[in-house]
Amino acid sequence: MRNKTNQWQTILFFVIVAIIIYQIYYSNKQSNYRDSFKGETIALVTINEGPERHKVVRYYFYAGRKILGKIGNRSRNSNLYYEINKFYKVKYDLNKPEENEIFLEEELTPDSIALVEAGFIKTKYYFYDAGVTNQYIEKWKWK
Repeated sequence: MRNKTNQWQTILFFVIVAIIIYQIYYSNKQSNYRDSFKGETIALVTINEGPERHKVVRYYFYAGRKILGKIGNRSRNSNLYYEINKFYKVKYDLNKPEENEIFLEEELTPDSIALVEAGFIKTKYYFYDAGVTNQYIEKWKWK
């Protein structure tokens, strides 16, 4: 009886050690993978939707073509304050731009030249002011 208990304790010990080693390996691999992103540009956050626990942030940037990105409310991003229609830094893999990482820690305030170089264009749109003037108001936004 004592021999069987010893065997189970040994097996449990090795399983716990294996899980710890796997977690260390996986976190280092993921960290090294994100550090390998060489491309860097400006991203525009367009949608901030969902309830507080399941918030989804959608953004896009240009890397030869328009790339859409999406992140859920991860634990490391849960306390960050970010707004829609604001610009943030994004790093991406040069070979696969779909694999990217947005940095919501600090909002960027790029000038128009930097935005044009990043692939954005300024477009005109009209807003109907029904309550006050009953006219169309001309406005501009970056797309």
